[in-house]
Amino acid sequence: MNNNTFDRRAVLALLAAGALPSAFAQDAWPSKAVKFVNWSNPGGNLDIVGRVLAEHASRKWGQPVLTDNRIGASGMIATDYVAKSPADGYTVLITSSTGQLTNALVRLKLPFDPVKDFEPISLLVAGNVGLMAAANAPYNNLKELVAYAKKAGKPLSYGTPGNGTSAHLYGEGLRKQAGIEMTHVPYKTGELGAITDIIGGVLDLTLISQGNAKTQSAGGRVKVIAMSGAQRTKALPTVPTFEEQGFTGFGLAGWIAAYVPAGTPKPVIAKIANTFREVLRDPEVSAKLEGLGYDVIGGTPEELRAFYQQEYKRFAELVKNAGIVPE
Repeated sequence: MNNNTFDRRAVLALLAAGALPSAFAQDAWPSKAVKFVNWSNPGGNLDIVGRVLAEHASRKWGQPVLTDNRIGASGMIATDYVAKSPADGYTVLITSSTGQLTNALVRLKLPFDPVKDFEPISLLVAGNVGLMAAANAPYNNLKELVAYAKKAGKPLSYGTPGNGTSAHLYGEGLRKQAGIEMTHVPYKTGELGAITDIIGGVLDLTLISQGNAKTQSAGGRVKVIAMSGAQRTKALPTVPTFEEQGFTGFGLAGWIAAYVPAGTPKPVIAKIANTFREVLRDPEVSAKLEGLGYDVIGGTPEELRAFYQQEYKRFAELVKNAGIVPE
């Protein structure tokens, strides 16, 4: 037996035993197509961010990166699918604070554990939430909205991507603070479905992500009357915040992050995270996402883990203040 044969067999033995050094495991991945799973409809915020990452990651990895939209149930369908996928790095979840955080706070039972069943990859981008109405709505700010609602004689309808979403929490917080009647309308078709009904006069209001707020308001058929956040966003600098208009507790920003199933090898996690950071630091990519209204982050797995713990506490307070009882 020559040395080359011995070395090859030794490597194969290490592979079988799971004791291969991280450099070998990292170099071996990916050897086939990778799938990015999100729960928004095509053209939604998760879909857009996921496709931008997929395009550039595919070039770096030399493998196809596919986009899989699994819409519905406030992200639970897509999240559960990834949680139960093989922990090999070939299925990546592109999700938001709604899918990975608020579901855990407003639902008594989930088919997955948002912490134990996942490994964090990266906090990708962040943004605020905008309150949108039709361009011809008879109110241009929150003061006028509240006055109109109190004289309307019927509840104002507001749409969100689903029960327990970040938008739902903000809507209930507004209803409670303003002391007005509002009816929540969850949409299986996501943000774009609610926007369509705003334009069509079927829906009074919707709360949507900063990116879609910027994109849709540019068309002139809708208007944004308030934005969350501690200060005005660069994406929509003329729109005052909720706090500027006398409403507190709307400083929490939404976010988009990437996760993989628990048990995914650490070298693979590191490779995906490093790729995402490299892609998001590309001036062309960051300019594109910032142009859509996002703040580009591109953090490490450790930073996302710590950030999630902080956000959990903050969102728990928001759920409490909104008077939402887990069900």
